[in-house]
Amino acid sequence: MPMQINEHQSPEFTAILLVEDDDEVRENLINLLEGRGYRVVVATNEDASVAAVLASPHQIGLILVDQMMFSDQALALGRRIRSYFSMAATVPVVVIPMEFTEEKEGSDESVGGRDYKAYLANYSQLENLLARLLGLFDIQGVCLVAPS
Repeated sequence: MPMQINEHQSPEFTAILLVEDDDEVRENLINLLEGRGYRVVVATNEDASVAAVLASPHQIGLILVDQMMFSDQALALGRRIRSYFSMAATVPVVVIPMEFTEEKEGSDESVGGRDYKAYLANYSQLENLLARLLGLFDIQGVCLVAPS
């Protein structure tokens, strides 16, 4: 059963900044994230993300980048956005690479600090990574938020 986030569980986290340039994928990710109780600030590119963050009343707790570009470029984009707003390095950047080898499918690769590349096999994998990065699981992997 999908996990519902209680926004009061983790007061330091208020929103995910989603940077996605494909309309269909963006809508799917928004529906997934909002359906799990996350607040989502949405942008289609780097410039739009700056405007979206400035306009949002929410603090950004995680940057999720799914762009039609090489994953290292997408990671650099997420890190630039983080630096524009002097966000702490503890604000994770998660990149969803568009192309990857079959061997990487279903894995999450740490790329320094709390930043990751998520080679998605399914959306459950993304949900678990986000929950882990946002502190919704304890160090033994026990869910801190009751499933609905």
